[in-house]
Amino acid sequence: MGREVYTSNNQLGGIQIMYNNGVSHKTERHDMEGIHTLLKWLSYMPAYKGGPLPFMKPVDPIERSIGYTPTKTPYDPRWLIAGRPNPSKWYLHFIYI
Repeated sequence: MGREVYTSNNQLGGIQIMYNNGVSHKTERHDMEGIHTLLKWLSYMPAYKGGPLPFMKPVDPIERSIGYTPTKTPYDPRWLIAGRPNPSKWYLHFIYI
């Protein structure tokens, strides 16, 4: 028609539309962070069609001791995986985002 309908691509479906609707799985603040995320995701793909999957050696050994037995009272389910910390000792607590 010879005239502009949209002022930017964000009106067609930018971050505000695609991420909030679940179309995009990840957003980044900068292009370099986006490239890093893409390369990380691609590292899970085979190097060529029909190639072997890139398995990584697990950091957490399968045969490790847990040291927690669940009870009938409510408990934190993470204790089944990591064990229950001893409240009499100091521990570093990690915040998962």
